[in-house]
Amino acid sequence: MDDNKCPRCNKLGLCVMDDEVCCSKCGIVLGPDCHLQETTLSSKLNLYQIAEVGCKKVNLEFARHIHENKSDVSQISNVCVKLDLPIYVAQDINIVYQKLSKHKQQEKKTYSDLMKQHEINDKDTSTLKRSRPKGCTKAHIVAFAVHLSCRKYGLPRSDVQIIEAIKMNFGMKRTFTVLKTYSLNRVTAESLGIVCDYDKSNYYMRILLGKIRSKIGDGHLFNKIQRQAIENLSYITDTRENTRAQRALDLALEGAKLNVQV
Repeated sequence: MDDNKCPRCNKLGLCVMDDEVCCSKCGIVLGPDCHLQETTLSSKLNLYQIAEVGCKKVNLEFARHIHENKSDVSQISNVCVKLDLPIYVAQDINIVYQKLSKHKQQEKKTYSDLMKQHEINDKDTSTLKRSRPKGCTKAHIVAFAVHLSCRKYGLPRSDVQIIEAIKMNFGMKRTFTVLKTYSLNRVTAESLGIVCDYDKSNYYMRILLGKIRSKIGDGHLFNKIQRQAIENLSYITDTRENTRAQRALDLALEGAKLNVQV
């Protein structure tokens, strides 16, 4: 079997674009290049191109901005592109969304079936109505997933940026808050095994490391500083998480004899 042959269109056209194996003939995205030692933080390929296997043929140069509007994944992908989120974060957001969305749909179906059964048996439904699932839209779930993933990976996206991106792509006229999305989704998320609390010192550390990367780039030196800074967190004690992160990074920079201020 030819390693360069596409499993979908059966033509010789596989190539690597932004660390993703793609077919230049039909546009399918097969996944990350397993031969690469490191992956980039961002990609021109969008979530829709990766998650929706068998999509239309596209020009890979402009792939990140090509979506299918009828798909939930496409709308999420648009939000991620608008917020300039790395592809691995977009995939994380989609996983959280799919889990919560499936659970919410099942809740609504269960409630609807119980209501019908009570009506058929001519039973009082007043008590049942009080336990009706809260009005949680797709936009609420996506906002929750985006905010959660940005905190997880230390990406500084404000609540306003997140809400505006979601309103734009989900056609929301009425505004809402991130706090509201947590009240609607947090309990369910935790019941599904989704971690909702992250060590804030790690959150601040990721932001600081992102600033260092933008100044010195990727490579051996950055990897050394990153490993040492994260290790330093384990023995630095301070009640203020941002101070812990800054001190841990400062020590790592001193050890690398690098004079960079962040």
